[in-house]
Amino acid sequence: MRYLVLILLNVPIILLALINIITQYKLKKVSAGRFRHQIIIWLSALIIIVGSFPIYNIMNGRAPLDSHELSLFDIVEITAIIFLIYIVNNQRQRADQTEKRLRDLHQELSIRMSKDETKKH
Repeated sequence: MRYLVLILLNVPIILLALINIITQYKLKKVSAGRFRHQIIIWLSALIIIVGSFPIYNIMNGRAPLDSHELSLFDIVEITAIIFLIYIVNNQRQRADQTEKRLRDLHQELSIRMSKDETKKH
């Protein structure tokens, strides 16, 4: 039961991250390399969260979904870590987009100023 709660709390966060990165890729806000990197990271996190606990139980000779050792603190801790990774990743993406926008604006300003200078001379 506790393992199911862990899955139900974390899978929506990971799916939100996957939808977010797919949307940004479709809108051409992230490169293909970064898209692949992010997809690999989030799918790895999903596989680890879904598969690690049953594999651990099988290796210890227990039933795969036996979750008597999984405490409420563990569930909250893992969910908080996944959520913080999502927040940090989202903030990094926003900073990258802001930096790219600033660079493009600076380039456009330089071009316009250069044109103005050539008109004066």
